[in-house]
Amino acid sequence: MNKFTNTVLSLFLTHIILTQLASANLEEAEDVSPKKVSIIPLVGMIDGGIHSSLKRRVEIAKQNGSNLIIFEIDTYGGQLEAAFEISEYISNIANTKTIAFIPTKAISAGSLIAISCNEIYMAPQAELGDCEPIVPSSEGGYKTVGEKIQTVLRTKFRKFAEKNGYPVLLAEAMVTKEIEIYHVVTEDKPDGYYISGKELKEMNEEEKKKFKSKKLIIEEGQLLTMHAKEAYEYQFAKGIVENRNDLLRLLKIDKVETSVLETNWSEEMVRFLGRIAPVLLGIGLAALWMEFKSPGFGLPGIVGILCLATVFLSKHLVGLAETPEIIIFFVGVALLAVEILFIPGFGIAGIPGIILIFIGAILSFQDFTIPRTPYDADLFITNIFTVMCSLIGSGIAIFLLFKFMPGMPLFNRLVLTTSETAQGGFVIPSQPAGGSDLTGAKGIALTALHPTGKIEVNNNTLDVVTDGEFIEKGQTVEIIEIRGNRIVVKAT
Repeated sequence: MNKFTNTVLSLFLTHIILTQLASANLEEAEDVSPKKVSIIPLVGMIDGGIHSSLKRRVEIAKQNGSNLIIFEIDTYGGQLEAAFEISEYISNIANTKTIAFIPTKAISAGSLIAISCNEIYMAPQAELGDCEPIVPSSEGGYKTVGEKIQTVLRTKFRKFAEKNGYPVLLAEAMVTKEIEIYHVVTEDKPDGYYISGKELKEMNEEEKKKFKSKKLIIEEGQLLTMHAKEAYEYQFAKGIVENRNDLLRLLKIDKVETSVLETNWSEEMVRFLGRIAPVLLGIGLAALWMEFKSPGFGLPGIVGILCLATVFLSKHLVGLAETPEIIIFFVGVALLAVEILFIPGFGIAGIPGIILIFIGAILSFQDFTIPRTPYDADLFITNIFTVMCSLIGSGIAIFLLFKFMPGMPLFNRLVLTTSETAQGGFVIPSQPAGGSDLTGAKGIALTALHPTGKIEVNNNTLDVVTDGEFIEKGQTVEIIEIRGNRIVVKAT
């Protein structure tokens, strides 16, 4: 009897101890009152720059001991790839609660980022939704991407909605227009549930008779976009607050140490440069072309190098341009320089050079080499279009400069022009003394010839070219051949 009593007593005490431990663990799990809070604003275009900035600021929040991070989202959207990376990063933040606060709008990519957070709070005038993926159209404007990319995006929304307790069907309706959704209430489910129009059509009459009410939420052909009251009614927003301070009071953390982690000036600069990178690329190539056509090294070379360095540095800082593609690009520039400076005609080195420039620039605008997903394929096509516009733009700029600006004094000091007067330019004097042509005539190099430049013959200034050799300024030269308006010289 003693053994039995002892056994029962031991089991009873064990049960009490385990119950107390479980209760303590539950209280600890439910105690979400943070000791430190970090607020991270995500404002403006969603791009690679904001992704890098967000990761930096989250790391600072973790180092500061924050176990609650509020992402203040105010955006119309941006790059889909950056939104994928940001939302996955936020979803995988461990041991830290994440809240999305939307003061005005979280549209398109912004809605995906908001759904990846554990909770959503909105200001009364805020909007959430409309994440239709679009790409530039060949006819101008934009077009909706195909079903393959929509499927990937719907999967993201569905995954985050299931993880954080948002209505899955409504989350999918933010992406695709072809979903019609109703909210129905039955006796079994007095709070109601959401059902698609397709599912509703497949129900028999007996099942439909159980409906106590049926309300159309979103009709087919429209994307779901919610204002704050709708988002609260549809169980996306957990609360509606006027501003950041009201949110802190609602969460009862207005007395907790709070830090706001903004982007720094360098991150904003990188984001700005990333947006104007195609323009800088075109300017840089045009400036280098001008430098190759002018004697010595001057302003066009400096401008070209600065523009191209800025393009690749901005892309490198957001994780795109790496060493291989930068090398490919500048090998192409070197081949183009060899073609211009040393090889008569065009083609042997120029065409491979242009191809390498094209490839290197495209790879620097993306983080993959070969497209692996439908989104990669669309981004690849967009980058081809962007780089082609940059190259065509630089070609047009070069043409206009050489056609319409030779009369400008500054331009004449920067570039060797081919439009000169009869007294001082490219026109060959009709006959030198003695009635023979200029073949065999000797003169002085007025500029360095590499291979183009200017010489003086019989008090006339001529634009000439060598057969590839470099001739220094002041050296004596001899005209060895005249091909139309092309004068070929050699050093003597």
